[in-house]
Amino acid sequence: MTEVVVGVDGGGTSTNVAVVALDGRVLARAQGGTSNYQVIGGEKLAEVLRETIEAALQKAKVEVPQVRHLVVALAGVGRPSDREAVSKVVANLGLSQRSTVDSDAAAALAGAFAGGEGIIVISGTGTICFGKGADGRVERSGGWGYLLGDEGSGYWIGQQALIAALKDLDGRGPRTALREALEKHLGVERIDRVIPRVYQGDLDRAGVAALAPLVFEVAAQGDAVAQEIVNRAGEELGRLAAAVAKRLTWSTDTVKIAPIGSVFKQRAVLEPGMKRVLDEAGVKHAIVDPLLDPALGAAVIGLQKEAVSVTGSVLDNLLGKAS
Repeated sequence: MTEVVVGVDGGGTSTNVAVVALDGRVLARAQGGTSNYQVIGGEKLAEVLRETIEAALQKAKVEVPQVRHLVVALAGVGRPSDREAVSKVVANLGLSQRSTVDSDAAAALAGAFAGGEGIIVISGTGTICFGKGADGRVERSGGWGYLLGDEGSGYWIGQQALIAALKDLDGRGPRTALREALEKHLGVERIDRVIPRVYQGDLDRAGVAALAPLVFEVAAQGDAVAQEIVNRAGEELGRLAAAVAKRLTWSTDTVKIAPIGSVFKQRAVLEPGMKRVLDEAGVKHAIVDPLLDPALGAAVIGLQKEAVSVTGSVLDNLLGKAS
């Protein structure tokens, strides 16, 4: 009888499940709807988890008694009280011998380095950075939200572009093609017409973050103001990584840093700023692609909790390299 671990990565958009044998073979995957606990609550969360996990087990031809460990990594469980509440939901599902609840960032970190040491810098609507050192200790930086942080995020990039366009209008800042581009994109005659939409919430956090691709586009066309915003974004993302790197110990001279999130679709133009800050901080580094996706990262957490070493043939199987 094949024993397995099940990894779940869930957030505001979707829930991804991976069924993995103890030798690292990926037996099945399934995808379900949103599973952000803060948004949908415990009852709906239980429904989404059960439906998606059972679909994955059915694809894998695995029965519940074969599930050694279920790891549910979700957005919205940052506080201990939230993890405790979700742990009760997961335990009540009765779909595994043992279970663990953690954050979606923990799964991303475990997936990026197959449970090993390294740093992830996540930049989407917001930003956060996590690192795991050689001794297994985890540190974080950032993640304080758009009112108190999130520098280098999609929201921050969009916000800085709006500020630059308004300063252009006032004559308090340099002329920038961002002003005309934003006016056209937002459908306003003058950029100051957007102010009520921002303060009344019509142009919300996600809407401001959605302006980031436009900023990258204007920067690529040579606009100095947009280029400065992009450069500063890269530097801020580098500062997140440098802060974590200096608080942890490493087994090698070079720290691996994996960028994750939608903003890093523009990784090529963000990396120079990141590298510059890391070099100035004295952090020898290599910017790498994540090894595994977060659902497999959650499965890696499960394997490690079941005392399975994620190396050699187990890692090859996870990576799909085994013959």
